Amino acid sequence: MDIEPLTGARKSGFPLKKARWLLLAWITIAMLVRFTNLAGKPPWTDEFATLVFSLGNSYDSVPLNQVMAGSALLQPLQPNGAASLGEVTSLVVAQDNHPPVYFALTHLWLKWFPQQPYVSVWAARALAAGFGVLSVPGMYGLARLGFASELTAQLAAALMAVSPFGVYLAQEARHYTLGVLLAIASLACLLVAGESLWRGKPLPWRFVALWIGVNCLGLAVHYFFCLTLAAEAIALLGLSWWAASRRGELGAEC
Repeated sequence: MDIEPLTGARKSGFPLKKARWLLLAWITIAMLVRFTNLAGKPPWTDEFATLVFSLGNSYDSVPLNQVMAGSALLQPLQPNGAASLGEVTSLVVAQDNHPPVYFALTHLWLKWFPQQPYVSVWAARALAAGFGVLSVPGMYGLARLGFASELTAQLAAALMAVSPFGVYLAQEARHYTLGVLLAIASLACLLVAGESLWRGKPLPWRFVALWIGVNCLGLAVHYFFCLTLAAEAIALLGLSWWAASRRGELGAEC
């Protein structure tokens, strides 16, 4: 006797071409609301940490307990062409309380922009905004996988596109949007694993490696990603118990 998979197999009456154009519309809206006035707000304390460490600089160059010129105060925001990825990583590990992956990505990202006397706030925030935009098709795919419904997937993409909290995080030069994107990817892996568990089928080793890689990268971006892993573990344990109970009931009936 077959057991209906977790993700279902329902068909959607949404025309494929219309669905693609609608998803493109949500992505366009997400870009507009995230990149509009991207550098309008002054950077706050945590963003300064991203800017300084990603450049390969530190706050140690700023003199303490003395009157200083504005140029001395802003020196950590000057591009440091001699800084390497290793130096950026070492600075973050030694002087910050976050994992170094996003700072390393920002370091590489900023190299694509013209060098100015001081780092561009717009350029630094654009990386986070880009990850925020990618979360829209990511959420679409997650909802499509989880509910097998085009309408549900489109609604999920629309909500992610205009989410005030999502827009707010995307306009900060911080690692939050990359963490969200990786959480979406990890949850998508959870759905695939859950369906395999429900059907009693083993997972391909390549998929397991992919899931482990996504989760490791998530932890290397933000330590709070462990909450995603804890929630997934609880869900898998619950589903495992439920699937075992269901199979026992079906076996007794047969």
